[in-house]
Amino acid sequence: MTRSKPPNMYSWQEILPRMEEIRSQATDQFIAAWKDSQSRRVNDFSWHETFQVMITAAPTALTAMLMTLLPALAGDQPMLASPSDGGMRGGWLATEILECLRARRRLLKSRLQPDEMLLSISQFPLLGSGVYIDSQSPVNGPLLRSLVLSEKCLNPMPPFTLEIAGIVDRRGIVPYTSVPVFRDTNTEWPFVDKDLSAETLDFGILQSTMNGSSGNYNSGTSSAVHSAGTSPGFAAACSTNSNIVLNYNSIGSAPSNNPEGRPYAVTPSPRPLLFEMPSNKNCLLLDSPLFGIGSGGVLRVTLCAADLDEARTLYDHLAPICAIMTALTAATPIVKGYLTDRDCYWDVQCSAVDDRSAQERGIVPLTTAKGTLLKSRFGSIDTYLGPGPTSDDMSFHPEFNDCQYTYDSNSYWKMKNGGVDHLLSQHVARLFIRDLHYASTKMVGETATDVDAKPRKTDGQEHFKRFLGCNRQNVCLYPPNTRAGSGWEIEFMSLEVQLTDAENAAFITFIVLLSRVIISYRLNLYLPISLMDQNMSRAQRINATRDQLFFFRRDLFSGRDGKSSSSGRISRRGNGNSRHTAHSPGSPGDRESFHRPLSNGSPDTAEYVELTVDEILNGSKKYRVTGILNIIMSFLPTMRLEYDVEQELRRQLWLVKKRASGRLCTLATWMRNFVQSHPEYRHDSIVSPSINYDMLRTMSDIEEGRVKAPELLG
Repeated sequence: MTRSKPPNMYSWQEILPRMEEIRSQATDQFIAAWKDSQSRRVNDFSWHETFQVMITAAPTALTAMLMTLLPALAGDQPMLASPSDGGMRGGWLATEILECLRARRRLLKSRLQPDEMLLSISQFPLLGSGVYIDSQSPVNGPLLRSLVLSEKCLNPMPPFTLEIAGIVDRRGIVPYTSVPVFRDTNTEWPFVDKDLSAETLDFGILQSTMNGSSGNYNSGTSSAVHSAGTSPGFAAACSTNSNIVLNYNSIGSAPSNNPEGRPYAVTPSPRPLLFEMPSNKNCLLLDSPLFGIGSGGVLRVTLCAADLDEARTLYDHLAPICAIMTALTAATPIVKGYLTDRDCYWDVQCSAVDDRSAQERGIVPLTTAKGTLLKSRFGSIDTYLGPGPTSDDMSFHPEFNDCQYTYDSNSYWKMKNGGVDHLLSQHVARLFIRDLHYASTKMVGETATDVDAKPRKTDGQEHFKRFLGCNRQNVCLYPPNTRAGSGWEIEFMSLEVQLTDAENAAFITFIVLLSRVIISYRLNLYLPISLMDQNMSRAQRINATRDQLFFFRRDLFSGRDGKSSSSGRISRRGNGNSRHTAHSPGSPGDRESFHRPLSNGSPDTAEYVELTVDEILNGSKKYRVTGILNIIMSFLPTMRLEYDVEQELRRQLWLVKKRASGRLCTLATWMRNFVQSHPEYRHDSIVSPSINYDMLRTMSDIEEGRVKAPELLG
């Protein structure tokens, strides 16, 4: 198959022979940035946010809503509408956040046609079902090779098309993703996706998202399960490839052939991987990386830390809150025209861009691959950074990093020899286990004849930032921009974009204030990563804010000085992960029976307890939990803000508080309720074009203020 590409860009297949050279150069660039930042401290706190919006068209002749493309503000090329002014914000612009978001929305709306609407939603509900985009071209085109997506959906920018192609080429097949369908009273059951049946998918391996974050965990319901600890070739990766380190960071015995004393340890209970042959029984199937790269709108909040120590603190202590915020901002209950059994898009997005080969996924024995990789390149974090070598913070313990991950040992030892500490070296070397999907000629040291020869102003981190860009976790660490004089940055990635500017402003404010509270009050939010992964799985279930329990640290104020009475024990509540399975016999729906602690575990002495979102954010006297929002509220007076500014902050936090308590619903719940109460809905899980039209029109009216939604906004 021939794909057109610009002469100054190389595809994954073309750069593969030089991938190790690029990795080595990227490692050198990180070491240089790390050394340059040693004496740098940024005194002024700053932050910024970015999210994507969608343009929909409602032609007067149709009772259907279609996606459309927004012309660029200058030029003829289509653009991706991303409401961000690109600059960092300083100070506490509480009174300006909401107005700034509204101003950017007005700017984009000024470019719309009369029949078009701008919506900040995570996913177009009918993407991949019937007619869903203006001037839709036939499916199964040469670039996407999708049986349900038109290539009109593909961003024409060369890096975007090369990224899509690189994912498929590296994996060897299209990364098929399954999404469980919500079973309503009249849903055809067993459900079969008629667009993509097992008969049409006679090749490849299905990546499932049914049983855990990023499709990597399962509940033992499938017979086609390979344990990462026992899959063919897994041990061979440790013994035959000296460039790859399989790191478990748990107590265990090291392999006898451990070269150079490199850190190996074996987890007693490795996380299993779920692999199934293509089957769409009771599931929708998605057949393109575009369902991950071009979908799943995320509200990104980027925080600029004062120095590397502060960045490490924010990275580690924001990670445990990711699942809670995913549940609070759930906004994607509809995929490909069906109600699904999930409220969020996180697992779908991670699975759709999974480029791991069959060897890396443990399907077949290792022959050419470097090792087995347990997660997609998009997913939850693999490891904490821990405090820096000179920090007096004693809250981190190595056993918190209790999950398996693989990193490139060449890069690790180069960084270690360059002075970078063990944990940071492992974190960065983990990025280099992946491949780039494309590269410019300048990155590989060549110049095409038609490339402008003028030198570009860069910060000397092009190679490293490319590896950063193709690895997306729910929290990301970025080195300083040496030319701009900025500091280390932390990007919070687990918020789904919200319908209104007021909601987005509220969650931005919450994350920004939480970051300041973590630093000022020296909060300790550490949670074993295995428990965080369980939380991410629970966060995506239907109505997770009200119905799910999440593991969380009970005492957030102890441990930083090394003096902690915590036992390391976990207090579990009920006998399941949700209220639907945890009720005691004879008392269905009884909330008190669900919340009663197990007799064999005391929440007063446990280090980690299972809590509702309400208890985590608003506190619980019963479980002696302070509540993060209560801590933030107590912090506000210490900031010595003007009265009007502090009151505006409190008003924004009110929305978060009420949503956590269940008095306000998530957008996912609102959308699900709208569909199920629509007069044309047949309780068969199908969201028809006319239902979708009415729903999106109503959502636009809510955003414009023409329709009130007290259950959503108060």
